[in-house]
This record gives sequence, C-alpha cells and structure tokens, in this order.
Amino acid sequence: MQQTLGGVLETPPNKRYHFLGNVMQSTGNTGHEKSNGCNGTVTLELSLSRKALAGAQRLSGVVVLRLKKPINIRSLVVSFEGRETPARTSVSKPLRGGTPFFSRDVLLTGTQRPRLRSDRISQYWNALLGRDTGRTLSEGEHIYPFSIPLPASLPATYDGKAGKIGYTASAQVRFATGRTLKTSCEVVVSSIPRAGRPLPFALSYPTANGNVHTESVSADLQLVDRAIPLGSEIAGHLVITNPKKARIRQVRASLECCEWIRQTAHREIHRRTVDEWSIKPADEHDSRIESEFRLAAPADAPPTIEGTAISVIWLLKLTIDADPPIEIKAPVITYAPVRKD
Repeated sequence: MQQTLGGVLETPPNKRYHFLGNVMQSTGNTGHEKSNGCNGTVTLELSLSRKALAGAQRLSGVVVLRLKKPINIRSLVVSFEGRETPARTSVSKPLRGGTPFFSRDVLLTGTQRPRLRSDRISQYWNALLGRDTGRTLSEGEHIYPFSIPLPASLPATYDGKAGKIGYTASAQVRFATGRTLKTSCEVVVSSIPRAGRPLPFALSYPTANGNVHTESVSADLQLVDRAIPLGSEIAGHLVITNPKKARIRQVRASLECCEWIRQTAHREIHRRTVDEWSIKPADEHDSRIESEFRLAAPADAPPTIEGTAISVIWLLKLTIDADPPIEIKAPVITYAPVRKD
C-alpha cells in the first residue's frame, strides 16, 4: 500500500471490473470503456470490488483520476442511486429515466456543491474572475478508495412486466470552470430475507351459507421455509381435517407469481402459475387427508419486490375441490442469490 497525493494506492485484486468515463457520461456493464475529458488531459475511472451485492452490505471500490497536467477541481464525488420505472399502463405513464427512490453520495475530495442557486452563481463568477480556483491537483494518478453502506430494505434489481428497478454507481469530478466529467456502471442488488423458523398456516373456510365453520373442513399447512432462493423448491406438509366427511374430490397446491403496479390504483400486470401439485384421495369422504408436497420456483422468474410503485408478489394457493370449492392464498418470499463475480 502506497500513499499518494490523491489518497491511498491499493493493489487491485485478481478479479475487478473497471468502468472508464468521458467528457459527459459513460455507462458500462462489463469490460472497459475509456475516453478522455478536457482535451485528453483527464481520465476518470471507477473500479468496484463487486458489481453484485445484497442489501445491508457495503459498496466498495476505488476512483482513479489520471491527469496529464495540473488542474483545478471543485469536488470529486462517488454516488449510488436506485431508480424505478413503471411500465406503461392506463394508470401510469413511463417517466424519462425513471424516478429515483434512493441516493447516497460520498465526497472524496474538495467541497460539496452549494445547494442554493445564488451560492452557485456566486461561485461561478468568482471562478470566472479568478478569485476562487478550487483545489489544485498535480499531474499524475490520484486514487481514492470508498465504501458506501447500503440499507437492508432496498428492493432487488428487477426488469419485468411491471417495469424496471435498477441501481447505478457513479463517480463525478467537477472542475473549477463548472464542467463535469462523470462515469457510471450498473450494480445488481439482491434482497436477502432474514432467516426465520417455519411457521404453520392455520386456515378455516366459509361454508355454503357464508359462515365460517372450523368444524367443517380445516387445514394445517406447514412449510420448511417460507423464504426460498429462485431455482429451488418450497417444501411443505399438508393436513386436511374433515370431521363431517364432506366430499373432497381433489386437493391442489400451486405457486403463483404476480407482477403489480401501485400508483393511482392497484393494477395487476401479469400473473402466472409457475408450478402445481395435486392429490386425489382414495376415499373422497375420508376424515383426514395428509401429504407432503414440493413446488419449484424457476431460476429465471422475478424475485419478491416491494418498490415504490412496482410489486412482485408470490402466493402459495391451496384449493380444495369440495362443495362449495374452497380456496386460500398465503404469501411466500422468493429471492435471487447474490451472484459471485
């Protein structure tokens, strides 16, 4: 580890993703994108230690500023932003660039940009008249490490029927002249639920006259885990008690994925059954039906999402083919495992 004028120089690990900037803005996903600002005298590079992480983790990396000659800057800031863009529907119109719902900035060097417009105008004129030239950086390479803590409540990255939720990490240098140089890269965020013990579902159902009778048909549904990673299975144990020996022709359990937009009104955009299990009792008037079941959550399905306007809800639906038919739904949680770079 070496000390430089810009900060701490760290030896990069064997695997690291680099994203290089240009005069206005450069955005990349993988590989290198390199261009120069200020007539080729400035190069800005953003290097992340990981480009896929979960909520409650830290986004860390380094910002590299390469100068071919001394230059004056106002500030160098690294930021992390989340944006949500609902799909076009009759109740929502797409917003250009989406709506930011989370933003966090870290000042690496210099001073923060004035919030008041009058202060910004004053700063501009002082720079134009040579009264305020900002901070002078010498020729060479300046390296600034950073670490940004992220809250556990961030919704997962999503691109589906209801719209898009995306995250961007960016570094921006603001020169004394007012011009800026910015580089950005996309970051994949996964929402990992907290571990919890399996909880049973205590269900009772309405009879034909609309009254609830726990003595008619009741069910006890226990899950090994109500939160599962995509690409795995949800396992459970089902017990149906039928003391009055009502006729039950079939019992079905299914896993549904529902994509919603919540704005002026709730609107379901897409619903599909991803897996289904069923059993036909040997005796339709049996007083007790008991069985194990498994339902698969596809790896390419969207995870559970609770955004500002976008929601993805997973439901475990139990259907008992009796007279009248009985149906109950309970939410389950799915999540995308954090990808290893």
